[in-house]
Amino acid sequence: MTSPPYDVAIVGAGPAGATCAWYLAKQDIRVLLLDKAKFPRDKFCGDAVIPRAQRHLERMGVLDQMIEAGECLFTTSGGFVSPSGVECLSDSTENPSGTPMSVKRIIMDERIVRAAQLAGAELVEEAAIDKVVFDDRAGSWTAHAGSKKFTARTLVLADGAHSKLARSLGIVKDNPGAICSRAFIDGGTHSFDTDGICYMERDLLPGYAAIFRHPNDELNYCAYIIPGGKAVPSDLKAVHHGLLDNNSILRRHLGSGYKIEPMKGAWLRLGGIPKSYADNLLIIGDAAGHIDPLTGEGIQFAMEGAEQAAETLFGAFRVGRFGERFLSAYQDTWHKEFGHKFGLAEKASQLMARYPELVDSMARVANERDDEFFFAWADIMMGEAPWSDFLRPKLAIPLAAAAIRELWSQRLSPLRSRIAATGA
Repeated sequence: MTSPPYDVAIVGAGPAGATCAWYLAKQDIRVLLLDKAKFPRDKFCGDAVIPRAQRHLERMGVLDQMIEAGECLFTTSGGFVSPSGVECLSDSTENPSGTPMSVKRIIMDERIVRAAQLAGAELVEEAAIDKVVFDDRAGSWTAHAGSKKFTARTLVLADGAHSKLARSLGIVKDNPGAICSRAFIDGGTHSFDTDGICYMERDLLPGYAAIFRHPNDELNYCAYIIPGGKAVPSDLKAVHHGLLDNNSILRRHLGSGYKIEPMKGAWLRLGGIPKSYADNLLIIGDAAGHIDPLTGEGIQFAMEGAEQAAETLFGAFRVGRFGERFLSAYQDTWHKEFGHKFGLAEKASQLMARYPELVDSMARVANERDDEFFFAWADIMMGEAPWSDFLRPKLAIPLAAAAIRELWSQRLSPLRSRIAATGA
């Protein structure tokens, strides 16, 4: 049997694909990284990168590069605005778990790709893969980009939320169900004075809008539509512009006269796919649905899943086993590390959409308590601490008490007044 020229071909050179290539190349695996675009290329995203993702960037040397070049900004002030308009803002400079940072994807994605190349991966740009074919006899994949062909022992699909290749193979069967918008606001044209705020609009829950500051005072304004609430993907344009026009707190934060670019949008696949492997094949990143159903965040899971895929493939080459039974260990690993949280996150998102008062109660408690409470809550939302921490008395007792007060004041008390008035 003739050995193919590459051990692994990765389709898609975003954070998932390029990170996987970096980890594989560091183990002397022959890696081919394919992308339909030419770098630098843009990606429509909220641009927030939490500490779990920063750890991978640090290993690759990318984090220091971006800091030195002034390409990223750490979010040390901000918070969220609840559905009833309670502003919960804090300074996270003293948070021991670290803070998110904002960096444009056009910058970060190229930095990761170049790190993968430096580690030994071969990059082919402007290679739009339209078909992949597995040869049972040769035990290898061929990726077709028009008249060009690329052959490798194993294939990794990191081709985005739609993952046309995984769908063509019958592994992914549905369309992505969430969507987000993005528009940059010019620095110096606005009045935004914190680093990042999420706006939890009642009719948008479990989705939300957010503003993140970039270096040079530029802002990223985005809106996320997540399944489970009143808004559906076709509402994206109306939601994006409607919040800018009608949300009084957001308007106050931005001021008047700001300059904003036209809206752009991107689909999101949430919550993980049931099967992310096949013979000689793994699926990672957005294509595998590695995005939190509650927050819409995915960069950290894309990079963690990429590392786990690389470890699984390295093990496959070590023992010479590439069948789906051996590669299924990848699914088990990512589900154990972060995928098991997706089901709980989905239930939490549905709960928020049904009872917006819960978000109001979180904001009021955080404002009443010290910063330690706020940081504990933020660490859970960022994935720095487990969801089970919500059951700790320090969080659970004040949140439960506040939730009861909010439900009483916003739902039960008005109902009781109407009943009393009817009886009178």
